[in-house]
Amino acid sequence: MGTYTPILFIMAAAIAFSRVLTLMQVPQTVSTWILANFTNKIIVLLVINIFLLIVGMFMDTTPAILILTPILLPIVQGFGMTGIHFGVMMVVNLAIGYVTPPIGVNLFVASSMTQIPVMEISRKAIPLIFMFLIALLLITFIPAISLILV
Repeated sequence: MGTYTPILFIMAAAIAFSRVLTLMQVPQTVSTWILANFTNKIIVLLVINIFLLIVGMFMDTTPAILILTPILLPIVQGFGMTGIHFGVMMVVNLAIGYVTPPIGVNLFVASSMTQIPVMEISRKAIPLIFMFLIALLLITFIPAISLILV
């Protein structure tokens, strides 16, 4: 029971914040602004990927998904991306951010579990992060990779 309590509080706060954003029409405003300023699908997807990677470095995955999905989903749907494809892209972005220095939370978890300094783990994680980024680009621009089972 003690493990679920913090998660439930985070989810409750994230859902409340997400609803406030929706009531204030923030998703529609952000969507309209991005679609008005960026007309190239590739540029929009790259900007969203960079944004999600940065968010993933600083924010837990569940609140990030609950808060950002209503904002970003209408934008990518405007370019013809399906919700499933976007969901896979978003989760991969946030997961990469979770292991990316300097804040990557999972680096600190791995350090505390193995007693290896965070800097050493970070150095060894960098080649893997580059591979993750290549996989992210493939997932982003080749929808069949994330939609093959649908």
